[in-house]
Amino acid sequence: MGAELSSPTPNLESVLEGVGPDMRGKLPPHLALMTTRNLRFQHVAIWRDPFLGGTIDHHTVVYEYLEGRRLMSLKLDWGRDGLHFHDSPEDPCPNGDVLERKRLLRLTPAEVQIHWDAVKERDYELSRWNCQHFSKYMYEKASEGLT
Repeated sequence: MGAELSSPTPNLESVLEGVGPDMRGKLPPHLALMTTRNLRFQHVAIWRDPFLGGTIDHHTVVYEYLEGRRLMSLKLDWGRDGLHFHDSPEDPCPNGDVLERKRLLRLTPAEVQIHWDAVKERDYELSRWNCQHFSKYMYEKASEGLT
């Protein structure tokens, strides 16, 4: 689904309706699997992906980690349908830009799970809890205690 948000000519209906099927129930097992593999996030970033000719931005939070020698990105998208995530070595937002990025002190997937647990029951609200609010929350929680 990330490809739709970042393609040069996005499917407008898809972008305005949401980011893909709600994967709230799939994130905890994915993070648990990452924990069993002893993976650690090294960076967290907020990406901006413009659409509608740059008049509107979709924000997403991306956690970067190494798997062997390969850089991986766990991208969490929040939209009207809920949570969608994608874990891949590919560029998380080929047409987007990084708004904020911080190096982490080995944030664990279990810690990300704690941050997610605090908001997983929330619903998308355009003015109170949209992709920007969600991304900023997850980014700030991941980077708490960093200087």
